[in-house]
Amino acid sequence: MSTRSENTVTINQPLEKVHEALSTQGYWAHIVATLSPEPGEVHEFSGNTAVLYEVLPTSLLPEAVQAMVSQALKVKRTVTIGEVVDGQFPVSFTADVKGTPVDFKGDITYKAEGEDKTVLNYVTEVSVNIPLMGAAIEPKVAEALGELFSNEAQLTEQWIAANL
Repeated sequence: MSTRSENTVTINQPLEKVHEALSTQGYWAHIVATLSPEPGEVHEFSGNTAVLYEVLPTSLLPEAVQAMVSQALKVKRTVTIGEVVDGQFPVSFTADVKGTPVDFKGDITYKAEGEDKTVLNYVTEVSVNIPLMGAAIEPKVAEALGELFSNEAQLTEQWIAANL
């Protein structure tokens, strides 16, 4: 079973600059270095696909999950960026949390709002494959992801202001 969630965040930058950032390896290097207290790495980058190895300390996890995890989680996240068409572009992602029964995936629509804002609409699916407990933990993981999405949007805004 899995839990579906929807989140919306805003980046105070034009859509074209947001797309350009996501298509830049330096942007992803910044994200993996600063999104979590423990830096990760860009494993592969091809212009429209980024494969990221990220580390999530247990302190960032929902309390219900912290009790079951003894060390930081290693996440492999693959992000695929689509082309801009009619003032928007799609992004899809998958994430596998190494050594755990947790994974998540989703689709994001990046849409221009006026000339200087981009609205991101996330549709995420979280799976925690633990008998009897998974269904209770999934919404908490989804909530934590919502906070992570907001933090990533702020970092994106800052990176664009400093680099583009």
